[in-house]
Amino acid sequence: MKKTLLLLVFIITASSLVFSQEFKHNVSGTFGILNPKVRIQYEAPLKDRASFGANLNYYFVNWTGPVIEPFVRIYGRKSGNAEGFFGQFKLAYGNLSTLDIFNEYITNTRWSTFGAGIAGGYKFLLGNNMTIELLSGVRLLTPPNYTYKLGYDEASAAAAVGEGLGWYITTGLPLDFNAKVGYQF
Repeated sequence: MKKTLLLLVFIITASSLVFSQEFKHNVSGTFGILNPKVRIQYEAPLKDRASFGANLNYYFVNWTGPVIEPFVRIYGRKSGNAEGFFGQFKLAYGNLSTLDIFNEYITNTRWSTFGAGIAGGYKFLLGNNMTIELLSGVRLLTPPNYTYKLGYDEASAAAAVGEGLGWYITTGLPLDFNAKVGYQF
């Protein structure tokens, strides 16, 4: 996993040198208040109206762990990707912990989530380098998946259904809103 992530970072860096237009790199981040998480994003240009990158979310409450979201953006300007309106498509993969309350019923302590999303937003360029980015859209992630121990009862299965509901109003919320502050160079 580490080698794959390192290879991805190398490819992003190398291709950004080949395709750079108005900027070479944008690094931004934020802290999520409603569902505590840190969100760090890297963006690089791709041709003159597009960009690509990845957003790394690390969740601190309930299902803890990382979710990485590689994305592609198309900017609305005739030429340029340093600022302005954009449309974005992203994929998502996360490896999250299980809730402690289920540990007596399940055998796995971590599970994988997969998903995709679509959003629109605006990136403001303040001065030459500072950015503020606002984004809203939808993002669908698969809910928790557990491997149950032999002999679990119906009460534990009912609790898992309740947990699925909790998933969709916290970490797996289908509405995607975020505001990031960044540095573009």
